[in-house]
Amino acid sequence: MTDSSSSPVPWWGAVSLEPYTGGEWHVGPTTLWVHRSTHDWRVVVRPSTDPATVDPMAQRSDRTVPAAEETMTAVLEAESDDLTTTRYSVQDTDESVALRPALADRPVVTRPEHPLSVLPSEKVTLYLSTPLWVRVELVESARRLTEVPSHRMSDTWFGPSTREGTLCYATRTAGRLRLDRLPRRLHRAITPLTVRNRTAEPLALERIQLPVPHLSLYVTPGDTLWTDPVTMTHREKGAGAAVQIREGPPSDRTDAEPIQAPREQEKHGLFTSTFSAVGALFGP
Repeated sequence: MTDSSSSPVPWWGAVSLEPYTGGEWHVGPTTLWVHRSTHDWRVVVRPSTDPATVDPMAQRSDRTVPAAEETMTAVLEAESDDLTTTRYSVQDTDESVALRPALADRPVVTRPEHPLSVLPSEKVTLYLSTPLWVRVELVESARRLTEVPSHRMSDTWFGPSTREGTLCYATRTAGRLRLDRLPRRLHRAITPLTVRNRTAEPLALERIQLPVPHLSLYVTPGDTLWTDPVTMTHREKGAGAAVQIREGPPSDRTDAEPIQAPREQEKHGLFTSTFSAVGALFGP
């Protein structure tokens, strides 16, 4: 079965593999190979952080199952610094393996490409996209082999000072005001973010911290991945914003079905400390 075509197809889902065969998946800038033998699984990952090789924002989603024998042999025997191979030993291997999408394991700080301010007593809804993680799971035994980011984001610090805050991931986003202007990318999930400014001063959105570990993931019949909608309400000058998560897909995406539960279930008392830039401690 080969799911490669001119238009992107979903990379997630379960596939069957015969012993001593494997599959190849392209998920955004990352390529994965999964190989089954009788007593072990091998997962080979080639992440790409070099824009000259693969654009991390490009639409890249396909899978080839089974992969050609010569392809798998070359990958399994390769000695390359850009490949990471992990073996998982079992008494007997399952017949099926699944790749599943998940949200990041830390909050994600997004920087809008263009400056944006919310005027007093106004609200705005932005559509932000963040990179997905790829989980490799055995179907029959319901065991997870590994999970890897489809795009390795840089580390950043988010908070009012270098002593108070949270270690997060950092990514750039267009922060579209209109959904039809947001490109469709199957390795990223869309979060509708509503920001309400209840102060007498304009609110500059320089950096926005999305609580993605607290969000569920949904998929539409058109294979677009969404999260729960998030609302941030800013009430005091110099303070942060109260964060509210509305469980369920966006109200205009009632056809979306849940595909992954949140990593962290506790949602009470969420608060983002600031929208302004403090400066990254790690990475750009």
